[in-house]
Amino acid sequence: MTVKLSAALPKEFDANGMERLHRQLVQHPERRHLIVMVVDTAKKQIDYTAGGEVTPIAGVLFIEPIQDAEDAEQVLDIMARTRAERTGDGTLDFDFGVGDPFADTVKRMRDEGITVQVNGEDQA
Repeated sequence: MTVKLSAALPKEFDANGMERLHRQLVQHPERRHLIVMVVDTAKKQIDYTAGGEVTPIAGVLFIEPIQDAEDAEQVLDIMARTRAERTGDGTLDFDFGVGDPFADTVKRMRDEGITVQVNGEDQA
């Protein structure tokens, strides 16, 4: 079965999630971004020449970027559990750099007792 996904989002730019995603992409283009996307089957095509093959055509209702590290971990846990139920393997072969990579590095170093200074100032 084939599924076609419409590339159009609802026009309400601030309500469909694109504004938040746009901001995230501009502010942190070096990161991978985790989003939740909700799709709806807008219509279906039936190809009677191919024995009545049905092709659902899904449209994106909205997307919601996940910015908070705790929320991202919960979403990734759900994804891993769901993948494990579907495939028997819950391994997710990607890493999301949720958070500020510089701040995360500084925190790890400070946790290890290392003093971190940038331009002569201690970093919290």
